[in-house]
Amino acid sequence: MQLLTNTVRDYAWGSPTGIPEILGREPDGTPAAELWVGAHHGAPSQIDDTGLDAWIEQAPVDRLGQSSVAAFGERLPFLLKILSAETALSIQAHPTLEQARTGFEQETSTGVPLDAPHRNYKDAWHKPELIHALSDFSALCGFRPIPAVLATIARFEVAADDADRGFLREWRRTLERPEESEALRTATSLVLGRASEFGRLADRLAALEIPEAPADDPSRVGSAVDPVETLRQVNRDFPSDAGALVALMLNRISLRAGESMALDAGVLHAYLGGLGVEIMASSDNVMRGGLTSKHIDLAELDTVVRFESAEPQLVSADDRGVLRGVTEDFALQRIDDAADVPVARSGAVVLLCTAGSFRVSSGSETLELRSGDAVFIGADEPQPVVTGSGALFAATTGLPPEE
Repeated sequence: MQLLTNTVRDYAWGSPTGIPEILGREPDGTPAAELWVGAHHGAPSQIDDTGLDAWIEQAPVDRLGQSSVAAFGERLPFLLKILSAETALSIQAHPTLEQARTGFEQETSTGVPLDAPHRNYKDAWHKPELIHALSDFSALCGFRPIPAVLATIARFEVAADDADRGFLREWRRTLERPEESEALRTATSLVLGRASEFGRLADRLAALEIPEAPADDPSRVGSAVDPVETLRQVNRDFPSDAGALVALMLNRISLRAGESMALDAGVLHAYLGGLGVEIMASSDNVMRGGLTSKHIDLAELDTVVRFESAEPQLVSADDRGVLRGVTEDFALQRIDDAADVPVARSGAVVLLCTAGSFRVSSGSETLELRSGDAVFIGADEPQPVVTGSGALFAATTGLPPEE
């Protein structure tokens, strides 16, 4: 068992309190957006003075397991994070595995540096995700039904002035196309392609006095709150950003602590706020469309996004507390109270404690984990068993256990 030292990423949208509290540190006002636990080259966990990625490369089959190496190569296929958002993240989508490989090869062959701000593909892997809420957690995920979006636009048309009604009618007409995917694609391209005009429109719409709609109003279908409130919230975080209007087209979901949601490739989404444990395929490929100061490539986003109405995919744990996403790259087990409970694993496993304390035993080795501690246990090590109470997360692959 190897204790891990992990990196906190200070992205601007991060909360200054959530992650420091888990780590037992005094907040200093700096945004603490994500704690990365894994072997991604962007911020690998450290074992003493060695990166986990380099440490795995020394004996990949022993440390990952033969099945994992056969399926995912000589790399840890998942990345575990604590995510703590105070403001909205960018509206974004992730590529399929085929899209990632093609995009990575193209950008590499044309000489785009890996660390270039305008590079879309940082690696050749997809990035399906799963978020498990540790607090109330709000997110936008996938397109709402078009009639709900049209009903929302109609509410703004009633309150807007003549000039802004012209913008709203233009937007509405794109959504009235008979084929759903073309309607959603065209509407998204209109708003984001004329970002300055529609960003200023978002400012003006957010300032309108529009009464809250009742819960059964057609404009609220697919939204946990009135979409007008979503616009106001996102516009406060990102004034003059056209992404705030795209947010009106997306489902809004409110997860309670303990609830989970899975995200597949191509799903347009944005987290709005909250604290959670996130697990994903180990990739940093993100195509952004708004609510960000980072690089936006609308043409590439258009090729990645699935333009279809779909409800968010909520995920429930099995009888061992294991959550599974849409691929076999990862699985996540939550353990709250345990007395010599075996950890569910397939190959290597990463344990992360977010509350309380746990004793972890693997063969003759024993470690005490407290909130914020993490440990890597290789596939060649004895079955880990845990005892304790609080919240312990075990990340492994979603492959069948090796015999």
